[in-house]
Amino acid sequence: MPRVDEWSGEGSSVPKRIYDGVALLLLMWPATAGMWLLGSTRAWGYAPGLAISFLGSLLACARPLVFRNAPRGSAPPGFWIFAGLTAYVVLGVSGASVPYAARWEALRWTCLLAAAWAWTQAAGVARRWKWLLFFLFLSVAFESLYALIQEVNGSTRVLWAPRPEQYGARASGTYLCPNHFGNVLAMLFPLAVLLVYSSEIGFTLRLMAFYFLAVSAPVLVWTQSRSAWGGVLVGLCTTGLLLALRRGRAWFLAALVALPLLAATAGWMAWKTLPPVNSRIREVLEKREGAAGIRIPMWKDMPAMIRDRPIAGFGGGSFVWAYPPYQRHVDEHLTWDFLHNEYLQMQVEYGAIGLGLLLAGLAWGGFGVAGAILRARSRVSALLLAGAAGGLAASLIQAVFDFNFHVFPNPHVLVWMGGVAWGVWQSHEKSAESAEGPRRGFRCAGAALGILACGTGAWLALAGGISYAWNLKGELARERMDWEAAALDYEKAIRWDAGNAQPHLGLGKVKSAQALWYRDPDPAAERAGRARLAAEAEASLLRAQELNPLDMAVVFALARVHNAMGDPEAALEACRRAAAFQRKHVFYREQVGIQLRRMGRDREALEVFRQNVDDGVAGEVSVLNVRLLERKFATEAAAVPPAAP
Repeated sequence: MPRVDEWSGEGSSVPKRIYDGVALLLLMWPATAGMWLLGSTRAWGYAPGLAISFLGSLLACARPLVFRNAPRGSAPPGFWIFAGLTAYVVLGVSGASVPYAARWEALRWTCLLAAAWAWTQAAGVARRWKWLLFFLFLSVAFESLYALIQEVNGSTRVLWAPRPEQYGARASGTYLCPNHFGNVLAMLFPLAVLLVYSSEIGFTLRLMAFYFLAVSAPVLVWTQSRSAWGGVLVGLCTTGLLLALRRGRAWFLAALVALPLLAATAGWMAWKTLPPVNSRIREVLEKREGAAGIRIPMWKDMPAMIRDRPIAGFGGGSFVWAYPPYQRHVDEHLTWDFLHNEYLQMQVEYGAIGLGLLLAGLAWGGFGVAGAILRARSRVSALLLAGAAGGLAASLIQAVFDFNFHVFPNPHVLVWMGGVAWGVWQSHEKSAESAEGPRRGFRCAGAALGILACGTGAWLALAGGISYAWNLKGELARERMDWEAAALDYEKAIRWDAGNAQPHLGLGKVKSAQALWYRDPDPAAERAGRARLAAEAEASLLRAQELNPLDMAVVFALARVHNAMGDPEAALEACRRAAAFQRKHVFYREQVGIQLRRMGRDREALEVFRQNVDDGVAGEVSVLNVRLLERKFATEAAAVPPAAP
């Protein structure tokens, strides 16, 4: 009897098994290896993950063209709404405030959508889905084990990087931020609990789930992530309510009362018995400064941003660039990449259209999953869907206080778990008629479209990642003052991705420095050489400004070029523009006064420095210049003889 292929149900062969194995390994990358790249929060981590995941999805899409028989499963609930949202994100790239940042966001959305489809199609056979879940729990269990070792050894490093001081001794695994690590644990807890108590799952997977819980439970406490704790409780309650609803209305009503009480009791006991929980909860109860960080002050600034662009928003990835002019309640002048609230950030970047599609997709998916659990004839498929729904609920709760959907591995963990659960439901519950799927012609057309989308995404992610690497190499060379090497690296970065403003900015800085330090025995040749380099610097910076008009670092670099070209008024105007845009940024506010002093306009400079001090936006430069200039003017006034009567 021929062996049945675990993907398609057809007779298996070595090429098919190898093909499917490669596709699955590629799909696993973001949620496994991606975690070990410091959470893949920067392009050097998530760019290869995007490219690899796209390739895995491409192989899944290409299977109907490579092999005659292929999976015929349907899309999970809400999939097509999220497909519409992804199309909206992709189409919005060209009109975004910063198209380069919007492109990365479009790649993320497209990659997740493709991965969701691929996981769903790949997981519809018993032995396969068990091994897929086994490897998922094993991967995160290794993360927890590493975190346990960190805690026991009192390590101050995360792999090769120093542990960020603001997080103290909180457990973070291979993530830099413990909240992001806590999110992964919170997502998997509800499903792990169900697997441990389900005899139908099989010994191996149950043992793996038990091991995950054993090593991850203390680590979850040590992350000291309040949102992760809340997410776990909400996730477990959600899972329990769905399973109670399946049992009947009476069970559901009883669970609706009992589960919140149990969750509250568990939270109270943890508060009373676990020191990390007690100290973190007390920060909130006692309203200590910094308990909420910059979240609430930043959220208070959002109504102004939303009013300016309520329908379509500022564009994907634009928050970090668009926020400074609206900053009122946050005093720090640091760069804030994310809003620490996924729903508010969705509104700001994609407007009411984007947020509406997101909420519609979640609502449709939630009702669809609940209906699938009620209809399920197989207890296993109901348990898997309920566990995945609990993981989603945990992540949605955390998304109110953090940006876990922007941390590259985390949504891929959710997609992996949810895709497997839906694939199992399809294999157990779909009728023979529905399993026939669309005709081969339509399936081949869909496969071709998927191949095109995934191939394009893989290439863009790869090119963007290589450009990022060359730009980073150029930055290091520029810090060493190796101008020639830096210029070559920036030019290579531009060749790989001309839409990235950063290498244009770096090249402009290099040319500006070369103009400043240019020497020639012939004075005329020296002036000509400086003018040429300054013009090249200006051209690069103007291109960077065109690509990202919201980056004030470009504007300030232009100010330096204007000074080098003998146009201090233009330099002053550039400094004032940067200071007006970044109102809370000490550096740009002080540069206006420095430029005025450079032009000999000391009295105007004094007023600028005084205003910085009065506004609470002043560093040592402003304070020192106020003292020096006041002393200078007082000395000058004392030296002037009194006028004759």
